[in-house]
Amino acid sequence: MQFLVPLLAAIAGVGVLLWRLNAAADAAKGLAETAGDVHGFFRRRRWQQKLMQDPLDAVDDPRMAATAMMVAIAQNDGALTEREHIAICKNLETLFDAKPPLNEEMLAQARWIVSENRDIDNTLRKMLNIIRTKCGPKEIAELFEMLDSVASANGKA
Repeated sequence: MQFLVPLLAAIAGVGVLLWRLNAAADAAKGLAETAGDVHGFFRRRRWQQKLMQDPLDAVDDPRMAATAMMVAIAQNDGALTEREHIAICKNLETLFDAKPPLNEEMLAQARWIVSENRDIDNTLRKMLNIIRTKCGPKEIAELFEMLDSVASANGKA
């Protein structure tokens, strides 16, 4: 019987020690979850700011601006037709040396940018501002030729 009391005390001590270790582990998990929540908060905040931003404002490449302008011109009278699609791809390949995988990607991104903003005047104005700041007179003249070829793509037989 004398050895039973110290044995119960030792078992109780180990139980208290395990309980304290479990509480410490829970606290550490809670701290890690809080750190993850804070990191997630900032990530969600950045994502929300991007979502609330106008896609036209995110364009900074003059090639993408020109592509968006061609798509806006082509979609002004309705959906993008096959002839307009071919004319845009041909212009991208000729002037920007964008081969089929790249020109299709640029066209898809431009279609998304234009679809988010239904006002063609606003689209053309914002894209032209990008082109004015980053391109010279020769490139601007080429842009107008590109826009004219896309605008007249459906008129050709």
